Amino acid sequence: MKNYANKWILQRITAAILIPLTFWFVYQCVLLSNYGYSETKAFFVSKINSSLYFILFTAMLLHAKLGCETIVEDYVTSKNIKKITKLTISTIVYIFMVLTTISLIYIVIYE
Repeated sequence: MKNYANKWILQRITAAILIPLTFWFVYQCVLLSNYGYSETKAFFVSKINSSLYFILFTAMLLHAKLGCETIVEDYVTSKNIKKITKLTISTIVYIFMVLTTISLIYIVIYE
């Protein structure tokens, strides 16, 4: 994404999504700390909770990716190192997105 205005807007959108979802997740973590295995599993089997968790994690990864790429673009001068670093960041983020998706699908469908 070469258009810096679009990156800036997307980063603000992900930040706006993260604000309420972070409060929700922290509250749920406090509750989950008192739960056993079956209650924790029931939390993630719930479609609303798993959907909110998926949105939170996806927005968090995308927001982090945009932020890290901005730092690399601003402070790394070598084009080769910049290209390799951005490719590494993208690869890690997409792997985590795929793993999150597969994990939640497995929990919701097979549990």
